[in-house]
Amino acid sequence: MADRYRVLMCRDHPVLEYEYFETGGYALRTVEVFDERRIPLGMYVDGKPKPDGESITSWWRGRGIPVTRDGLRSLLAAGGIEPTGDMLDRSMGLSLSDQYWVRPAGRDDLAWPNVNFFHNDFDERLGRALFLGHSSRIGDVNTPDITSAGDLPKRWIIGDDGVRRLVKAGRTGQEPDNERIAYEVASLLGIDHIEYRVGRAEGKRVSVCDEMLSDSEELIAGGQIRNIFREGRNDERKDIWLDACERLGMPRETEEHATDDFLFLDFLLRNTDRHYNNFGLIRDVETFAIRHAPIFDSGDSLWNGMEPESMSNDDYVAKPFWVDDWGDRPNAYRQLASIRDRDRYDLTALDAVPDLIRDQLATNARLSPAVIDAICRAMTQRIAIIRDQW
Repeated sequence: MADRYRVLMCRDHPVLEYEYFETGGYALRTVEVFDERRIPLGMYVDGKPKPDGESITSWWRGRGIPVTRDGLRSLLAAGGIEPTGDMLDRSMGLSLSDQYWVRPAGRDDLAWPNVNFFHNDFDERLGRALFLGHSSRIGDVNTPDITSAGDLPKRWIIGDDGVRRLVKAGRTGQEPDNERIAYEVASLLGIDHIEYRVGRAEGKRVSVCDEMLSDSEELIAGGQIRNIFREGRNDERKDIWLDACERLGMPRETEEHATDDFLFLDFLLRNTDRHYNNFGLIRDVETFAIRHAPIFDSGDSLWNGMEPESMSNDDYVAKPFWVDDWGDRPNAYRQLASIRDRDRYDLTALDAVPDLIRDQLATNARLSPAVIDAICRAMTQRIAIIRDQW
């Protein structure tokens, strides 16, 4: 009967106990809350830390590899591997994106110092199989790859220096270069951005970045923060986001500057995929100090995968702050116009951007000179548009 009950842990802090139906893979009810302050925002109900069976189940299932991950379905079918929910259960939901994990009630012998991935080694074979899309030499499922988000092939590795690194491929082959370019352009502008490096892994062109968190921090993605959003109109989406961050302890001006940074960088680089799960806040789970996460996941930028004749600077659908119910109305220029403190950006630094882009893309043998030339021409025009707008 003890297996029916699970305890959500945050590092070595018990957060809540709930009844769990293992066969169905869902929570039935909350039994007891031990630490309301550390309840994940993904479990909030009606904006409050009052988790029920449905919210716990949604949060738990959301930790697993998304079923939309490239190659996942064929890998599971070919290898006879357990469904992702079973793998998540066996790995206790341990992650390198936060400090949460789940253990059976009464298993006090399972302790954070002995199980966490920030300090303990993990088997990299499953991550490699997921990355390559085949099932040979799967290895142990106790790995942070079980809880890695996103659709593109990726895997966690431990470097020779002990640093945890995320290796990510793409679909067109341009995404790793775009990640590096976004970091370099952000550096020119004084914008906080994760450093990406371009390399090769298992025959694929990849981007590589170091773990962004300390061993006492959690990434709270915008998708979870939406659980404390107030009601409002579509054209208030940015202010609704800022209100929620302020409620979590972020100074409003600080968060608005950080939000404007990704809006500006995304418009400049024509990023079409800044959804709510690839930006957010970082919180220390011991002190509750909070800060904006550096910008990451900028791979779907620079007219990625488009033919030269299709590249333009016309308005387009951009995320995250939609202006319509379905998010299919062109709104990139409106997002740019929502930036209030424009004097923070040195537009003279943009002169170096086209050459920076050309130099990086030229290292990618899959990109033709015609594609690179078209991207650089479109970028030169885009910079002129920004200056005219401002």
